[in-house]
Amino acid sequence: MKALVLEEKQKLILRDYPIKETVGPYDVKIQIKACGICGSDVHYYNVLAGVER
Repeated sequence: MKALVLEEKQKLILRDYPIKETVGPYDVKIQIKACGICGSDVHYYNVLAGVER
């Protein structure tokens, strides 16, 4: 699984993380085609970067 990680001020890193491969009888495995970034995450990034005052 890929994750965009805010490492420090204005430093986003795309990282790979292992995922659980076993699927139980009541689990569903899906394929993600797209994702988004939450507005509060963008706000936090901008505050750390000193963009917003």
